Amino acid sequence: MIKNSDILKNIPKTIILELKNNTIIECYGDKKNLSNLKNKKLQDIFKKRTYNLLKKLLNKKYNTTVITWDNKEYEVHLKNKILYFHDITQYSNVELQLKQSLTDLISKKEELQAVFDLAANGISILDRNGMFLYANKFFQNMMEYTMEELYKESCISLSAPEYAKPSQTAVQKAIQYGGIEKFKKICITKSGVHLNASMSLSYLESRDEILMITSDITEDIQYQDKLKKQVEIEVAKRSEQHEVMCHQSRLAAMGEMIDSIAHQWRQPLNSLGIIIQGLRHISTQKDIDVKFLKEIEVEIMEKVNYMSQTIDDFSMFFRISKQKEKFDVLKSIQDAIRLIDIQLKNNNIVFDINVDDNLDLNVLGFVNEFRQVVLNMIHNAMMAIVTSNQKSGKIEILIKSNRKNLHIEISDNGGGISKENMPKIFNPYFTTKDKGSGIGLYMSKVIIENHMDGLLAVKNKKDGAQFTIMLPQGK
Repeated sequence: MIKNSDILKNIPKTIILELKNNTIIECYGDKKNLSNLKNKKLQDIFKKRTYNLLKKLLNKKYNTTVITWDNKEYEVHLKNKILYFHDITQYSNVELQLKQSLTDLISKKEELQAVFDLAANGISILDRNGMFLYANKFFQNMMEYTMEELYKESCISLSAPEYAKPSQTAVQKAIQYGGIEKFKKICITKSGVHLNASMSLSYLESRDEILMITSDITEDIQYQDKLKKQVEIEVAKRSEQHEVMCHQSRLAAMGEMIDSIAHQWRQPLNSLGIIIQGLRHISTQKDIDVKFLKEIEVEIMEKVNYMSQTIDDFSMFFRISKQKEKFDVLKSIQDAIRLIDIQLKNNNIVFDINVDDNLDLNVLGFVNEFRQVVLNMIHNAMMAIVTSNQKSGKIEILIKSNRKNLHIEISDNGGGISKENMPKIFNPYFTTKDKGSGIGLYMSKVIIENHMDGLLAVKNKKDGAQFTIMLPQGK
């Protein structure tokens, strides 16, 4: 009989059964209705499988065994024909949970390993000295090293010599600042191939390790170099084409200028012819009035000077501006008008210039190119008026300021531009004239927008078209 039975009655999570010939003679422990087990045989209490386990324990085939009894698990051991049942249900549940967690972790590890190996970038783990602790299959294949070989290498040793020190600095910065992104360098594979690589490093402070993601950007670099060469070739072609168009534009303008010279000279030449005929008549007279001859001389010199000035104006117009300079917009417009004013008068076209008060008319740019634009605008307006058979032709220029930009509005009453042609008028070689070159407006837009950082726009108004030149001031 067990001594101190009162103490044994309430041992937590333990049941004690004292046996005699497989019959329970005493029972103690933490279980309801435990007294009902007294004088019962083990085979009457436990299921066959559980009884067989207990029987082997009683026969001393095992030192301990684990059984399930009333939905609880017990670890059982025998001592002096006394069975001690220790409730391990809670520990079994914990063990089961741990086993499940371990299974989940193994599964997650396998998933992560698959993701790492299937990733389209090289993924590697480095120690704080840049030595490889792990590298996925992509990185191994890219660098042509096995994992065993990589254990002896570092991200510094795999760099081209000129990138060894920058690579070491990148590792130090990743540790210092927590990471570094898109560090570009050249790596050398096991077979000696040079790869252009982009690397991002992230410091894992809790592990004192560095996660490095590597991308092979060799093809991207080669594509960019190829694209750069193509762009350079295309720019050269466009530059050459631009030069040709500039030349064509100046030739076209020169043709128009020659026509203008003819108009400008026609009237003074006619006057000179009349004067010469008059001189012939005077020479037949016996008494020649010297004063009258001097008046004739003055008039002849005025005509000659006018024609000489016309040549100077046209010569200045075709002189190429090499550097930007500050110039007076109003004066340049007046210079351009002087080259075409005879044609305007011959076509009965009234010209009017209005300037807002207290306006700074100076801008920075190429003065001769600006004159060419203005002359082209006025000539187009004149031709539109003539073509539309407008009897009372009028061209107006308004100069005003708007948000530190100088606006020059050139308007006419020549009927405007058709909706069909409006989107195309600045296209190269587009023209509605029978003998037009189609590059005047295109070159005007290039000059204003590319050469002078301005803007050239057009719209229709009530009875004609309005071109607006916007030039920045204060530069």
